[in-house]
Formats: sequence, C-alpha cells, structure tokens
Amino acid sequence: MSRKNISASERRDRILGVATAAPAMIFLVIFTVYPVFYLIYYSMFSGSLISTKKKFVGLDNYRELWMSETFHKVLVNTVVYTVLFVGLTMVLAVIIAVWLNGSKHKKLNSAVEGFIFTPHVISMVSVSIVFLWLMDPDTGFLNMIITKLGFSKFPFLSSPSTSMFSLVLVMVWKSVGYYVLLIMAALQTVPSSIYEAAELDDTPKIRTFFKITLPMISPTILFTSVVASIASFKIFDSVNVMTQGGPVDSTNTLVYYIYSFAFRYGKPGMACAAGVVLLVLVCIMTYVQFGVGKKKVHYQ
Repeated sequence: MSRKNISASERRDRILGVATAAPAMIFLVIFTVYPVFYLIYYSMFSGSLISTKKKFVGLDNYRELWMSETFHKVLVNTVVYTVLFVGLTMVLAVIIAVWLNGSKHKKLNSAVEGFIFTPHVISMVSVSIVFLWLMDPDTGFLNMIITKLGFSKFPFLSSPSTSMFSLVLVMVWKSVGYYVLLIMAALQTVPSSIYEAAELDDTPKIRTFFKITLPMISPTILFTSVVASIASFKIFDSVNVMTQGGPVDSTNTLVYYIYSFAFRYGKPGMACAAGVVLLVLVCIMTYVQFGVGKKKVHYQ
C-alpha cells in the first residue's frame, strides 16, 4: 500500500511540475526557439518587405556579407565597442563598488548610489538626445566649457576618430550604476572574518584587494561581464539617435547594420543573415568567457 501511495504522490508531483513549467516552456518555444530557427531559414532567401514572394538563394546572402568591406568594418566596430564598453564599465564598477562598500559615510553613500544608478532607469532615447546636445561640435555645452578653459573645440561625435569613444562614454555613464549595485551585493557576502584575519597579518590593502576581494567576487564579475558583453553587442538606440552609424560608418554596429538592411534597404534576407552572424558571435563570446571563468573564477 505504501508503494502505491508513494508512486501516486510522485505521479501527482510530476504532473504538477509539468503543468507549472508548461506555460514558460510554450512561451520560450514561441518567442525564442521558433524565431531563431526562422531567422536561419529566412537568411537563405532573398525578397523584400513589400512582397510576399521570396527566392531561395542558399548561402549567397552570407557570401555577400563576407565580401562586403562595410560588413567587415561593422564587425570591427562592434568588437571595439564591446571591448571598450565592457572594460571601462567593469573597472569603474569594481572601483566604485569597493569604495562604497568600505566607506562609513552612509549619507554620502546613499547620495552616490542614487546619482550613479539614476541614469540606468532613464530612457536610452532621452539620454541620447541630451548627450547629442552636450556633444554638439559647435553649440554643445561641453565644448562651451572646453573653449572657456582656453582649449580648442573637441569633435566628439562629428569625427570618425573620436565618435566611437564618445559613444562608449555615454553608454558607460548610463550603465555603470547597474553593475555597481550587483558588485556591491557580492561584496556584502564576503565574510568579514577573512578581512579581520588579513588585518591581523598586516596585509597591505592592495594585496587584500587582489588576493581576497577579487577572487571572492569573481563569480559576480564573470556574470556582469557576460551580461555587459551581450548588451554591448545589441547596442542600437544610441547609435540610431546620435550618429546613424556615422560619420563614415565609424559607429556602425552589427544591430544597426541589421536594421538598415531590413528597413532602409528592404533586404530582410541579408538582415537575417547578419542576425545569424550576430547570434554565432554572441554564443562564441559567451562560451569563451565561461571557459576562461572555469580557470579564473573562485566559487566558494
């Protein structure tokens, strides 16, 4: 009797588990799995947005992308942007989080936290419009200050040599607060007894940071770097509002390139092929980051 009761209970638990997970799985298949397969399928066709007719071209869309110098430049721009954005954001986030976590001035901490996190909740379009005015080469507020100090005007977004770095600075300013909060949460889980032991041994603070703090929060740093990398590959709003990929394709990134082919040039097949390339790059990047993380990340 007990075996029958146990099997019946297990059966009910399994049915309940399936019933509970089924809605999420259905949405996952409809909004994630199916679009990925349809993206790959449509990338092998040519057509337009104003016609239902499409022609099978196989790998011709990928071949055209590979032969395009603009596409090569877009890939380089995307990688450069990702490296600069993730690097600057992670370094600043760790430094600010460690400082806030060690500071004993609660009112100052609250003010700084509010100041650095507020940009994260502001619309990207709003931020882009504000910085578009601030960085205007002729009448921008930043150039007004620069000229008042006796320096020549800085081109910011109007020059191919400075536009990418200017875009990175805007995105770092907007995003760094979110990553600071994540790293601060990780810092607060580090046992205080470890720091007390380091103080008893007269361990220098810089050594404590590199030998204790960084290893203990390394899982969170890995997570935030992966999230930041994926977000940087998907940058679109700021590029669309501030530069439209210019000047001279210097800020043309992969998602804006996909948008241009789909909605400006009316070539959804090419856009889907570029989307597949984006998917592959993100998967490779994530795999590499987790691969490195297995050797460098310290899990408690």
